[in-house]
Amino acid sequence: MNRRLKWRYMVIGLGFLGLAAVRASHDAPVWAAVFVVAAAVNFWLGVHEGARPATASPSARPLPGPSEVERSLEGYRTSARQWQIIGATGVLLGGALLLLEPALAVLAGGAALFSLHRAHRAGRAATTLRRAAAGTAQG
Repeated sequence: MNRRLKWRYMVIGLGFLGLAAVRASHDAPVWAAVFVVAAAVNFWLGVHEGARPATASPSARPLPGPSEVERSLEGYRTSARQWQIIGATGVLLGGALLLLEPALAVLAGGAALFSLHRAHRAGRAATTLRRAAAGTAQG
């Protein structure tokens, strides 16, 4: 199995591991755990994003068939749901952090807003693709 890696995620993940080691040496186990989780997420992204096939230029691609449109539509719907879940989790986490550490609550709120923005964009893309598929089926 030949998988490509996105090295920028791997480098960022190593940086987070370094931060986790520094925090662990300063007797801050909660921050060490947060940085370890961030490193794990970046390593996963490095593998996951690298597994996607490279796309050709738009002019060189043939027109997609109905099955490809359905797969893309389902992918956008799934992406929108995932971003909504991440956004809702960020809102809950921000609310909890508001009581403990207000500065971190602002960061969690910003991440939640970004996630909800991405969910909205994925939903719009799914709506556009659904309309295009319906127009192609009628025409």
